[in-house]
Amino acid sequence: MMTPGASPGSSSFYRRPWVALLLAVAGSFIAALVVAGWRGVAAEPWVARALDIVVLLSPLVAAAVLAITLAASRGFFRRVVLGWRWTDAVLGLAAGLIMRAIIELVAPTSGTLVGGFGVVSVAAIVVFAIGAVLITPVVEELFFRGVVLAALLDLCASLGRVMAAVVGIAVSTAAFVALHVSPLGGNVAWSTVLVPLLVGVGCGILFALTRRLAAGVVAHVVFNAIGVALLVW
Repeated sequence: MMTPGASPGSSSFYRRPWVALLLAVAGSFIAALVVAGWRGVAAEPWVARALDIVVLLSPLVAAAVLAITLAASRGFFRRVVLGWRWTDAVLGLAAGLIMRAIIELVAPTSGTLVGGFGVVSVAAIVVFAIGAVLITPVVEELFFRGVVLAALLDLCASLGRVMAAVVGIAVSTAAFVALHVSPLGGNVAWSTVLVPLLVGVGCGILFALTRRLAAGVVAHVVFNAIGVALLVW
């Protein structure tokens, strides 16, 4: 059954946006440390991939849960996290396809998930695909758009809706890009920056327009799904 979303002009996201933002900063810092230091475990490939997903995303999940629990406005979870309309699916699908098309035009996906000597670990690929297509987009949208961007929209509300969106999208996208490139150190190719930059801006615009996560989640899922499909193909 569809949960009605709030109108774009509805109430603020957070009662204490500074608390939400500070929790997001702490979560980002811990996540960066984990991403930089995590080397995985020696286990079956699918087990190792599953542990990667849990360990690397846990700081973001914890920070988002704390921010929503301690600082969110009444009805935030129903309006922002669960709220959706059919237009969110249309906008998300279109945005996901456009973002992936741009990436494939300027920096085509290369590589493969197939192991050496033609050996394929089906279980590992399935776990990787589930993590990349279903779990990671939801967690990242909840954290970067549902906490970071939403809190910034509240804090910058006095600037007007457009300027608040510009500042919020810029800052949340910068944090999104930083987390994705931090494990690479100084060896960062422009194409590596372009992917999270495009997704951050695209999903940020969708959130600012709809004030719900649904469209951004759909766009992120579509974008990642096509990328995974190209790696498997």
